[in-house]
This record gives sequence, C-alpha cells and structure tokens, in this order.
Amino acid sequence: MQILLVILLVNAFVLILCALVAVSGHLLRQTGEADMKINQQEARKVACGQTLLPALAETGIYLPAACGGKGTCGRCEVKVASGGSSVTPMETILLAPERLQALARLACQVKVRQNIEVEVPAGLLAAKLFCARLTAARMVAEDIKTLEFSIEGDDELNFRPGQYVQVYYQMPWEKVMRAYSISSPASAKKTFSLDIQRVSGGIVSSYLHQLQPGDTIEVSGPFGDMFLHDDHIKGPIILVAGGVGLAPLRSMLEMLREIDFPQPVWLFHGARSRKNLYCEEYFRELARQHAAFSYLPALSNPMLEEGWVGSRGMIHELLEKHEIEPTAAATAFICGPGPMMQAVTKVLVAKGLPSDRILTDPFDFT
Repeated sequence: MQILLVILLVNAFVLILCALVAVSGHLLRQTGEADMKINQQEARKVACGQTLLPALAETGIYLPAACGGKGTCGRCEVKVASGGSSVTPMETILLAPERLQALARLACQVKVRQNIEVEVPAGLLAAKLFCARLTAARMVAEDIKTLEFSIEGDDELNFRPGQYVQVYYQMPWEKVMRAYSISSPASAKKTFSLDIQRVSGGIVSSYLHQLQPGDTIEVSGPFGDMFLHDDHIKGPIILVAGGVGLAPLRSMLEMLREIDFPQPVWLFHGARSRKNLYCEEYFRELARQHAAFSYLPALSNPMLEEGWVGSRGMIHELLEKHEIEPTAAATAFICGPGPMMQAVTKVLVAKGLPSDRILTDPFDFT
C-alpha cells in the first residue's frame, strides 16, 4: 500500500512538473501573429517570436546580413517607429546614440512580439530571392570548393563585381543564412559562382560542400558596398585578399580582363600554404598575358614538400616591401579576416593612399 502511494505521489509530481514546463514554455515562446506595417503600407500578418529579419523576408524584403543575423555586421539597419522590443547590447555597440534616438534598430536584433511599424530604406528594397541550381562543383584548394549555379526561371542576378549573395538553409527549428561573395563575372546574368571554404562546425558551408549537381538552393541579393565601378578603372587598382577573401576580387579581375586592364592592377593574395592558395596558375598566366597586371602571392606557413620559392610571411608584409606609390586616383579593395585588413590598411595609408580610397569587406564575422 505504501509503495502504491509513493508511485502515485511520484506520478503526480511528474505531471505537475510537465504542466509547469508547458506553461513556462508558452510564456517564454510567443505564438500567434502580429500586424507589421512597412513604409506606411498596408499591414501584413507575420509570426510572433521571430526577429524582424526573417519577418521582413516573409513579406519579400531581404535585408543584408553579412554576419548571418548575429548582430555583428550592422548592415540590417532599419527604423522601428513603434512596437519594437528593447534595445540589445549589440545595438548599443554598433549604433551611435543619435541613431538609436532616431529609432534606428538592427532587424536581426528586434523581436516581433506585438504589432510593429517599420521603415526600410529604399536602397535596401532592391534585393530579390532566387532559386539557383548547382551545375558544377570543383575543389580548388584543400578546403575550398567553387560552386557554379544557374538561376531558375526568368530571373537574372544583376550585381556589381565585389558584391555578395546570402544563402539560406532550412534547419529543423529555424532558417539560417550566410553571406558569400560572388566570384564570377558580372556580365553573366543567369549564372554565378561562389568560392566556399568549409569551416569546422560550419552549418551552411558544410551543407554547400555536400551539394551535388542538380541540387537547388535559395539565395537573395545582391548585397554589399565594396564593388568595382567605372570611376575606379580610371586609376591604378590594388587588390589584397586573405584566403577565400579572393572570391570578390576574382569577380573584379574578370571585369578588368574583359576591358583589357587600362590601368596598373596588383593582386596580393595571402594563404597559409600552397594547398590553400587557389587559382595560382590562372593568375600567373594572366600576368604573363597582361603587362599591367601583377600577381603577388605570399604564404605564411609553406610546407617543405610544396617546394615554394615565392614570398613568405603575412600578406601585409609583402605589400609593405613592394614598391607601390599609390596616386590619389588609385583604389584599394581588401577582403579577408579583420586583423589582416587592418594591417593592410595601415600599410596603404603609410604609402600615401587616402583612406577614402580603401574599400574593405570582412568575411570573418563572429
């Protein structure tokens, strides 16, 4: 009898505990829908509990989020006129006090918990969602794969050399996105390529490396402020890449190749070892064919068996030793890890290049 009583008490305790968990889960996780009004247009229904970034995507507005919506790049800035959640610590770091006072917010940090009014800058309304089919894939370095895609349907990807797209991956509990620079020529509107480095523990990079020809993905874009335009080709161009940061610079070089290099162009590419240095032969051949183009790779940790006889050390060290005297008309494009870009920027400024002629695009948001 006592054993039965104990069993009943234990069962009752478990039931009460389950009920408490269910109630707390309901309180912590908002459900239902909210009205979201965008740029004073008619309100639309969106699901509560998510951030503003995917909520806007539900309505066909795709904002740049180079950091994957982690709140570290600051590129998804909008104005929340009413209904926004509390300002997060990341927003206080990335947005100046006067911007916050003007109701500026980061869409990846604002939770949709009630009816909300949002103002999206006109410049962020042009990005579209595309379905792209993988047509070819090849390993170009130890951990880097170049994936070539064709765009389905009648859509075209009109981008500028240096811009990026965002790739979406549906996980069981949420849809995540990651930004990848386009490495193909901008003149091809129905096709594009991405250079994908497989990151240890990387959800989307691992997914992309496992794709087979015929598989489709969702991408939005184009995005990015670091791109090549007509004014830049009036003077010398300095391109500096760290690792897979070469991807957007490859797109730029394709455009420059198409117009036959009217000005001097230098490409500095840093990698750990030769097995991480991709497109080496292509660039060496390009340098042989075009006198205005110089290819300058450097390896920070070359392996003995690779037989490397080129420059050793960090890429900013090679840049510092190289005899480049940038004119006021020169432009530099830098893509790679943050510390590398900072070091390269210091060298270029010391060489006399105005800081407003140095454009950067980090890819190591955390």
